[in-house]
Amino acid sequence: MKRAALILALAALSCFGLRAQEQRDSVVVYDVFENLSDKLTVNQSLEIYSAVIAHVERNEKRSASGLADQTYRIRIFFDSGQNARAASEAAAARFRNSHPGVSVTRSFTNPFFKVTVGNYSTKADAAAALQSIQREFPAAFIVRN
Repeated sequence: MKRAALILALAALSCFGLRAQEQRDSVVVYDVFENLSDKLTVNQSLEIYSAVIAHVERNEKRSASGLADQTYRIRIFFDSGQNARAASEAAAARFRNSHPGVSVTRSFTNPFFKVTVGNYSTKADAAAALQSIQREFPAAFIVRN
């Protein structure tokens, strides 16, 4: 049922979205329900309509609070030993060779050298990537950015 509602919303955006654009803080917003009323009759439960409205409101609140910019990364190296600098460089190079195109960041926060990889918008995306990364770096874990 959720999939059908999502497909309907995407179809409405692509077909009718260009007519009723509203500019809000340099973001173009489309009111799907307003555009559908004169072209098409949609029989849906009030729960679906309410769920879509609640989802939009939650996203607006997340954006306003700054949580929308929160991302997740995977820490593959974290050490403070005498050879931690060289080991962090080696870990970053090994990761770059085996995962081309994935961002790698080395950092130093006294006394720890850290290597963090990727940039994932959801924790679920980071967890999926973590499974494959842990084969090569078993001590890897997810961190919030």
